[in-house]
Amino acid sequence: MRRLKRIKRPKTSRAGAGIKDFIVSKATTVVVVFVFLIFAAILFKAFLHESGYFKLRAVDVKASFLDARAASSISNRILNTYRSRNIFSVNLKHIAQYIQNSYGDVRDVAVRMSFPDKLIVSLKLRRPVALVKSGKYYPVDEDGVVLPVGSRVNALDDLPIINGLDIRTVNARHTNRNLKLALKLLEEIRLTRSLSSLGVTAINVYDPRNMSFNLKNGVEIRVGEEKFRERLDLLSKALRDPRLAMDNITYIDVRFKDIIVGPK
Repeated sequence: MRRLKRIKRPKTSRAGAGIKDFIVSKATTVVVVFVFLIFAAILFKAFLHESGYFKLRAVDVKASFLDARAASSISNRILNTYRSRNIFSVNLKHIAQYIQNSYGDVRDVAVRMSFPDKLIVSLKLRRPVALVKSGKYYPVDEDGVVLPVGSRVNALDDLPIINGLDIRTVNARHTNRNLKLALKLLEEIRLTRSLSSLGVTAINVYDPRNMSFNLKNGVEIRVGEEKFRERLDLLSKALRDPRLAMDNITYIDVRFKDIIVGPK
């Protein structure tokens, strides 16, 4: 009988076995570390959300020109709703939206956490630039937003008065247009250095085509509803003329190519 030949198995090199063991070891280490990190993150999150250390205890309201009573009112409203609530569970965007909807003179709101137990509310307020006379006086900002008077009434004394608008129809097309015209004129006046020292007491917008404003010295400036910059530059040149005696003038009309001066 023939003898069967033995088939020799290839010997696994020691180097190959070592590489395999190294890869398995490293993979195991990575998995263990990954599981540990996930577990640690879960525990840390649970600590942040369950620990009494992060319960809301204070609200700090910051804003320029905001009086103490208004700041205290905003702070108390937030605390009454969220006191002792974990600060990580407080909806900061909801608070910001609530404040903006509740206070008409707030332009922008930012709410952030201050660890461990405080919220900081930063406000940018709308500043009044004029008063609309409509039965009584209503402060408006540069965008034409009607503002609450609040406790800043003393700051309104020197503001120019806009005449000729019905505040009840401020959202109506013609009223809104006329208000924007008056505010645009006011802005152009403020950018004109030669007029800033004279001061403006009123803007009259009963009829936009005949829109005018009054200086502190009582002189009426008739400027119309267009070409404000061009017409104010023309006025500035006229005011520099030493022959112009303001005490003897009732009005100056700059709507035409040639300035018209109305004597008293």
